[in-house]
Amino acid sequence: RCLFLVANPNSSKSITDTLEQLISRPPGCDITFFTGPEGAPPSINDEETSVQSEQACLEVLKAQGQDFDAILVACYSDHPLVKSLRKHFPGKAIIGIFEASMAHALLLGSKFGIVTTGQAWEALLTKGVAAFFGSEAPATNPASWRNARFAGVASTGFSATELHEAHPDDVSRKIGEAARKLVEEEGAEVICLGCAGMTGMEEAIRKGVSDQRVEVIDGVQAGVNLLAGLARRNMA
Repeated sequence: RCLFLVANPNSSKSITDTLEQLISRPPGCDITFFTGPEGAPPSINDEETSVQSEQACLEVLKAQGQDFDAILVACYSDHPLVKSLRKHFPGKAIIGIFEASMAHALLLGSKFGIVTTGQAWEALLTKGVAAFFGSEAPATNPASWRNARFAGVASTGFSATELHEAHPDDVSRKIGEAARKLVEEEGAEVICLGCAGMTGMEEAIRKGVSDQRVEVIDGVQAGVNLLAGLARRNMA
């Protein structure tokens, strides 16, 4: 059997608990869930808190990670933990939910967009998408970068923890509005849920775009499914 570690690098166990409840396990795979220790931020809202979470989690994950066939970093960003863990565990299947969702999106439609939390992520995620495509976002206005496959990033204004603390109707409405903007104004055919805390909120996207056919990707589920194939390949 494949042994997976899904690592939530923030310290909010409520987010980890939601992932544990909602993520489907691929056949033949056992999943252990990890929450960032004391010192990790409760919500990762920018580059500073990304680095803070890496510093809090890295040594713990180095110790625990050797017992697993694959590791999924469940923060929707170009998170430094992914590169650090790959360096420490060469050859082990290690990915982040950000790149996993983009890999799936490119196979499901001609153009994808990302619905995220706070406005700061519009620039940060766009820079990450540009790097994924081997390009570079402009320094003066990184959120403006586009290519033929990328429709941009739209924010809801909530943090990861606020997604579960605010009134559900408000959260659903904001997510739907962001998705509708990407579909109607930017031509997105696929919407990626741009936060691990959005797991289980696909219906808010579908309500927001009403009768338009749009694929919705949960990055955590996409990551687990992708890791299943990578881990089995390594075990062959």
